[in-house]
Amino acid sequence: MIRFPLSIAVFIVAVFLASCSFSESSKSSSTSSKSSSDSASSPSSSVPTSKDNKKNGYENDIRDYTAEFVKSSGGNAATFRAKLSGIAAKYGVTQWDQDKSTYLAIGRGLRKAGLRNPQYDSFKTSLGDGSPWKMQAIDEGFK
Repeated sequence: MIRFPLSIAVFIVAVFLASCSFSESSKSSSTSSKSSSDSASSPSSSVPTSKDNKKNGYENDIRDYTAEFVKSSGGNAATFRAKLSGIAAKYGVTQWDQDKSTYLAIGRGLRKAGLRNPQYDSFKTSLGDGSPWKMQAIDEGFK
């Protein structure tokens, strides 16, 4: 008679251990699946798109050209705008003169050139066409 209850007890313990193991395995699998689905649902946050790369290239070229232009002092505003137009065309940017990112990049270029006042204010006014929103964007890029 003692053997029967002991067999039942061993069976119950075995079933309990098996269910705990299965439960942990399922939980681990569920957690793994969740993290896989989380990363699959937001690929854009970690992988730059070609549009992002294009915009970064455009802004970097504008920044670098602005710094070069300022350091060389061998041109005027018309020459500067003609070159900006060429850079914009290269990247397929239309209406570059109405694009805030153009003026942010100009500000970064002025910073890269190491300008200080009063030269900074003079270039900002000239390259920003005296437009308040353009000059504000140049200031933002310069910071």
